[in-house]
Amino acid sequence: METHGDSPVTSLTAVSTARMYDAAQGGKQNFAADRAALRAARRISEDAGNALVAHHQHVGRVVRHLARAGAEQYVLVGTGLPGQGHAHEAIHAIYPTARVVYAERDPYMLAHAEAITGRGTDRVRIVGCDLSRPADLLDDPVVRTFVDWERPVVVGVLSMHEIPAGDTAQLARLLKVMVPGSHLWLTVISLDGYDDAVRRAVAVSHRELGLVMHLRTREQALALFDGLELLDPGLVWVPQWRPDGTEVEIAPPRTGWLGGVARIR
Repeated sequence: METHGDSPVTSLTAVSTARMYDAAQGGKQNFAADRAALRAARRISEDAGNALVAHHQHVGRVVRHLARAGAEQYVLVGTGLPGQGHAHEAIHAIYPTARVVYAERDPYMLAHAEAITGRGTDRVRIVGCDLSRPADLLDDPVVRTFVDWERPVVVGVLSMHEIPAGDTAQLARLLKVMVPGSHLWLTVISLDGYDDAVRRAVAVSHRELGLVMHLRTREQALALFDGLELLDPGLVWVPQWRPDGTEVEIAPPRTGWLGGVARIR
């Protein structure tokens, strides 16, 4: 397995956003540092845990919708690799032959994901990725050989908070290789639903934990889709994207996550 960024030792001792997702869902693939970080987030906002769950539920609804629409290839960056409810399971329940690539940074979570997916399917690949540079996946030998870029691909970048607001090169490079019929799916952290005090507290907490977080307003998030055709219901708070009645109880703006899917024409 090829990985980039954090070493395995660092992965075990530092906070991991991917493992915080797992902790918020009551999973077992997390450590004391991740649980402490989640408790700290909940002290800032009692909605923090449900916000992570809401994002995970959004992932499931999006991939199920796209699988029903016939999408057969997925490159998913920064999904969090939860202990349960994997995106590829939701996809394959609808489209068994679809190909799925997970790209993550945390070596521990990558190894966990490989152990799970390696047992049941040859339709999934796990690759290491610097989440701030998702377009580098185009040079990854696994991605180059497993994904047919001459056919439509769903590219989900769920790590936009790792990418500085002024960096347009990453999405531009991805869009350049995506043929008509492909989909670009983004989730963006926006704390527009919170006051200035909470936004400052979140920024301080992330710095102390060594986590990267570039916030965007809704207008900045919407600009990421310039020239593209957003699927209904457009760019919305993640619980509002085609809800199915199973959403965790949280006011949509309090999730802090905006999500949107655009079709490439």
